[in-house]
Formats: sequence, C-alpha cells, structure tokens
Amino acid sequence: VLAVELLVGTIVIIPLAFLTAHRFAWVDLLIGGAAGFFGLLGVTFLYRGLRGPMAAVAPVAGVVSAALPLLWGVGFGERLSAWQISGVILGLMSIVLISDTGRALHRISLGPLVNGVLAGAGFGAGYIVLDATDPLTAPWPILGARLLPALAVCAVAFAAHQPPSAVGPARLWSVGAGISTVLASVAFLAAINRGLLSTSSVLSCLHPAVTVLLARLFLRERMSRSQATGLTVAVAAISMITAG
Repeated sequence: VLAVELLVGTIVIIPLAFLTAHRFAWVDLLIGGAAGFFGLLGVTFLYRGLRGPMAAVAPVAGVVSAALPLLWGVGFGERLSAWQISGVILGLMSIVLISDTGRALHRISLGPLVNGVLAGAGFGAGYIVLDATDPLTAPWPILGARLLPALAVCAVAFAAHQPPSAVGPARLWSVGAGISTVLASVAFLAAINRGLLSTSSVLSCLHPAVTVLLARLFLRERMSRSQATGLTVAVAAISMITAG
C-alpha cells in the first residue's frame, strides 16, 4: 500500500511540475532527494518506535520535527513577532496534547523516546533541507523528495517478493493518499518559499489535529479530554501565528 501511494504521488507531481514551475534545476531536484532521504529516515525510526509503547513516540517526534526547523530558522535570521512566538509555544503544546494516548510517560522506556527523537530529527532535517531550494523551481524538489522513498520502498517490496499492489478499497485509499500527500508537500514548499521556515514547520506539524478531528467526524471515535484541549490550543496557535 505504501509503495502504491508513493508511486502515485510521484506520477502526479511530474505534470504538475511541468505546468507550474518557472524553471528546472538539477541541484534543487537533488536537494529534494536529500530531503526525501531524511524523511525516509524519520519514517523508519517512527515505525521502529511504534512497535513498542506509543505514548511517547508520537508527541516526541512531533515536537522535535517542529522545534528543529524552528530553531534553525530563528538561528539563521528569521524574526518572529510576539504573537508568533506565543503561537509557536501554543502549537508545540498542542502537539503533545493531541498525541497523548493517556499512558503515563514515566512508564516509557528509553528506546521509544530515542526513536521518537530520531524520527522527529529526520522529519525536521527534511524540512530544513527543502528550505534551501530556489522558489522558482517549485515543485520540482518535491519530485526528488518523493522519488527516493518510492524507489527504496519498491526495492524492498520486490526483494521480499511482494511487488507494489493494492486490491479492493485499499487501492482507492492508496491512490487518494498518494495524491493528498504530494499536494500537502507542494503546499508546504510554497509556505516556506513565501513565508518563514520556523512558523511553517510548526503549522505543518499540527496535522494530528486534523486526523483527530476527521476521526471524530467520520469514524465517530471519542476524543480524550487531552485531545479536545489540544484541538482548542491548536486553533489558538494557528490564529496567533497567522495574525502575527
């Protein structure tokens, strides 16, 4: 399913890049590939962490993936207003609240915490690398970022004698996921090209809020008190960052 999603996303981005990019540059395609490599590392460590207790892995990965490009952006000259700083702090808090599973963090072993940090570092490094691309070449860097993971996952699938395929509803979900994720990547690239890496990364890492909300609306899943609070805090964070 993952291989199909990545292949679909790769196919979608090619005509989109031809239609919308102002120019093509091999260096930006390679930079996108480097961002995809870091993202693949992030996914690998995230899945390793999710094999054990999930209480710490998701919030730690979320906070680190937002904090790393935040610190990088501020360290290299991005200046935030008081409203934006307050919104960023609330955003980091909301990530922890929304990702809360209700398990006590003091029971979590060191292994999942390390995997969470490494996963977040991989995702955050990918954001930072992607910020080095020329806005005029967008969205070509996303092709590079998608191509490397797609080739890697397909290689693993073929090595395991399980060529990329999906049947029934899984095929439709894989296609939909491939299209939506690549469009989300294009939107993020546009955000960092036109705005600040620091605030864009924090806003991007609030995506668990959308997941929880959709699960509530369509799957009728119950939200914990922590998640409900996190959603409220996320709305406040988004408002303050955008208003700043």
